[in-house]
Amino acid sequence: MVTEINKASKSPAVVLWFNVYTGLMALLYFCCFIGGLGMFYFAGDTSGELRVELYIQGAIFSALGLPFAIACTLPFVLPRKPWVWVYDIVIIVIGMTSCCCIPACVPLLIFWLKPETKIWFGRNS
Repeated sequence: MVTEINKASKSPAVVLWFNVYTGLMALLYFCCFIGGLGMFYFAGDTSGELRVELYIQGAIFSALGLPFAIACTLPFVLPRKPWVWVYDIVIIVIGMTSCCCIPACVPLLIFWLKPETKIWFGRNS
């Protein structure tokens, strides 16, 4: 049974670090989106195989950058609900697909699974 979440309770420290992580990831993905658009723009100045390569890479970066940027921005505006705790875990695990993000994601995930974080989101009573 999910009890009413105490709005005045102090958030666990991991929530602050998660916000830093998702903010940086949103910025990174937004830069990928902008970079993809830049590839489209500069592809017109090239010719041959390089032009095709820039169009393909630009399409991939643009198609993946914007949705992931939005997905990483959503935790800032989502309410504190039990399902948001699960959504945030998914964001952490997506970051674990990059070897550069693993050093940040593993400790984040360990502390995210602690009972005080679950309780803060109303997951456990």
